[in-house]
Amino acid sequence: MGFGVVSVLNSVFRRMFVSAGLRPCSAAVDADTTIHFWAHPSLLSSSSEPEQKQKQQRPVVVLIHGFGPDPTWQWASQVGPLSRHFDLVVPTLLFFGASDTRAPARSDAFQAAALAALLTGGEHLPGLSAGDQRRTVHVVGTSYGGLVAYHLARELHGHLQGKVALCSSDAGKGAADDRALAAKGGVAEVTELMAPADTRALRCLMALCVHRPPKYIPECLLRDMLRKYFAHRREDKIALIKGIATGEGFELAPLPQDVLIIWGEFDQIFPVEKAHKMKEKLGEKATVKVIPNTGHLPQQEDSKLFNRILLDFLLQP
Repeated sequence: MGFGVVSVLNSVFRRMFVSAGLRPCSAAVDADTTIHFWAHPSLLSSSSEPEQKQKQQRPVVVLIHGFGPDPTWQWASQVGPLSRHFDLVVPTLLFFGASDTRAPARSDAFQAAALAALLTGGEHLPGLSAGDQRRTVHVVGTSYGGLVAYHLARELHGHLQGKVALCSSDAGKGAADDRALAAKGGVAEVTELMAPADTRALRCLMALCVHRPPKYIPECLLRDMLRKYFAHRREDKIALIKGIATGEGFELAPLPQDVLIIWGEFDQIFPVEKAHKMKEKLGEKATVKVIPNTGHLPQQEDSKLFNRILLDFLLQP
């Protein structure tokens, strides 16, 4: 039963991406690193046809996922509404799914550098550099993807202009925060929770992520999710958690772009007070929006309100 449910959900979410006009692609951004991503066809071609050129003038939104299932699961409710106004790029981060590297680095800053190479390389997304006007590129990241988005925004400044949305993502977290989260999850190290090795840890993670988790989740479903989305490259994912470029020696500084900080009211992974601390660090160009009655996954728990808040921010001149 678990296998059937996970496979069906995976098909549903992929179909939502296809229905939004997105197509799966892969690009070797350097000799060591290959990134899988979804994108609108207008970004994959430098065609000079008038109709195509007009489409290429739409702003671009990059959606960066967090730990857990494929980005199709994490952004399924956003790609349709966003695609009415923007061209989208939805990458799979390194060591998740088909994206991989032989390089030794394991950090959110390294992930951002790889995505910057994808976006600015020219040959990977020729539609980004086609035409007479430089494209506007907005960056949106959730949870771990928000940490990557913070570094990517710095990488892109001066190349591609746009806004930044950081969702449920404490880019200023430190070792004490990790210890508190591990204690909340009943594990010795935060890596045991964020990269679960068994269904007990996965069940605990799911309970912490959602404000109102389901009362019953079949064990077979958890086993299949664990096999499909958490066991793959688990040691590398643990290294990513340990390599997060925050905490001691890291100073969260204001970004040059306008920043929207979106948070769930009852987030147990990163408590909501962290959103306001992020705002203090990021300065006057940052705005906080808290979504009521949601946890760590507001884009899934109240996608309608999340989408409205995000679109209002991105569409505002």
